[in-house]
Amino acid sequence: MKILIRSFVLFILTISVSSNMLLAEYKITSQIDSISSDKLSISQARTLLLKSIVLPGWGEHSFNCHKRGYGFNSSELVFWITYVAFQFHAGSVNDNMRAYAAQHAGVIPIGKDDYYFKDIGNYMNIYEYNDQKLRYRQNNALYPETDEYFWAWDSEQSRKEFDKIRIKGSVALRNASFAVAGLVVNRIISMFDIIALTRNKIEKPNSDLSAYIIPHSKGVTLSLNFSF
Repeated sequence: MKILIRSFVLFILTISVSSNMLLAEYKITSQIDSISSDKLSISQARTLLLKSIVLPGWGEHSFNCHKRGYGFNSSELVFWITYVAFQFHAGSVNDNMRAYAAQHAGVIPIGKDDYYFKDIGNYMNIYEYNDQKLRYRQNNALYPETDEYFWAWDSEQSRKEFDKIRIKGSVALRNASFAVAGLVVNRIISMFDIIALTRNKIEKPNSDLSAYIIPHSKGVTLSLNFSF
């Protein structure tokens, strides 16, 4: 199941990113030909770029490239749904993990971090854990042998089952990070798409540089005039 979920995320990322790259690569000429021939100022081009950073496809819609915009919008929606789904799944698994540890190992889960749950998944009880740390002189890694940090699994099978649940939650969070990467990549591709669409539409500032040599009694003076 874990492999299927991971493969699904990678598939969605690959299809969405690849489709936008193909659109940018092969359809740019036809799209530009259908756009108005009006020139853009530099500030207008920057606004389109900013829109693509905020929401991929927004800049394309503003530039009347609606088909391309919908492509980026769809990718954005897929990535957000994927992210929220895996975050929700990870939260649910984490709650189950804590409840399982409390039931089968006597753990008080409140206020415990991920390192604690990783440690209890690797050792049968707190005494076994502390003994090993003392052998390796890792005194700073010891847990106080109090009720707050105590754990003792009722069986080896329970400990292994707990560790499977913990790993499942970690995988869900990792898959959510893939969706975040997709959101970032989608924005980068949309930015480059806007740059490609507007590169021949930006007004070039009219500028003129002239130089004059003015002779006088003490020599000559070079005068530069720059107008724009």
